[in-house]
Amino acid sequence: MDCGFKSGKNIFRYRVACIVIEEGRALLATNNMTGYFYTLSGPVNLGETSEDAAARVLKERTDADYSVQRLLTIVETFFDYEFNDTKYDFQEVTFYYLMESHGKTKLRSNNKIGGGRTETFHWMPLSKVSVNDVRPKVAREMIMNLPDHVETIISDERIEDFT
Repeated sequence: MDCGFKSGKNIFRYRVACIVIEEGRALLATNNMTGYFYTLSGPVNLGETSEDAAARVLKERTDADYSVQRLLTIVETFFDYEFNDTKYDFQEVTFYYLMESHGKTKLRSNNKIGGGRTETFHWMPLSKVSVNDVRPKVAREMIMNLPDHVETIISDERIEDFT
């Protein structure tokens, strides 16, 4: 069971996001219903540590075994999202982990992720991350400049007229 809840159109989620860098490229995903890239992420389950969740999420999505190298950042993000003509207000707390490098860049892709969406993976050169639409913005900045110590960030990406 995911650590999160929904109240009407308000959703809270406790998640992990995985920063994977191999051969000067970052592992990012997109899907057929978005025009942007994002890090591989997923929910933390009740009773599961965030580190175990990060390894599980990558295994489920890529079929590759990764382990956590270190915690990078804890981000509290507020954002709006529309799905199937319904608008939702999100609040997420996400632990961003840098994952151990494998030297492996061939991963399973084209995952069905629900709601008619199919997800594909891309190894984006680090030099291209700044010029592509990578969301959330804090993830893009983190990939370009990995923090030396754990940071806490509050990011409000809500659209003011999103009603």
